[in-house]
Amino acid sequence: MDTTTYKALVLRSFESERMDLEAFIPVFYKNFFELRPEVRAIFPTDTERLEAKLLASLTHIAEALESNERLDGILRELGRKHRNMQISDRHFEGFIESFTSSLATIFGPEWDDETNAAWTQFLHFVAKRMNFLASSSPAESTP
Repeated sequence: MDTTTYKALVLRSFESERMDLEAFIPVFYKNFFELRPEVRAIFPTDTERLEAKLLASLTHIAEALESNERLDGILRELGRKHRNMQISDRHFEGFIESFTSSLATIFGPEWDDETNAAWTQFLHFVAKRMNFLASSSPAESTP
């Protein structure tokens, strides 16, 4: 899938009426901590604060999708913070799996193979920009 296509599909998802980040985020964390229970101890126990941080990050990322320079800055900073927390590539792989499965739950019938592929490709791009999954192949070098 080319960059323009996956970027358009990710933007369409963000703009969808079904995209309710406040409903999505708890579903995501539940899935993530079930898939990678060892990661739970790394994150703050204050789930409201944790969810608020992810909401802010996703909002900033969505707003920066049109500016590669701004997006790169946001992702580099997020990568630095997560590396300091001892997040590994294995954890990030679980993040991607949990994130896309949670989106599928939220979007229901609007979620299809093409949207899944777009989000997977975008999240691999995000991982690489955060200095994770360096050997991963699904992402391109620019969104």
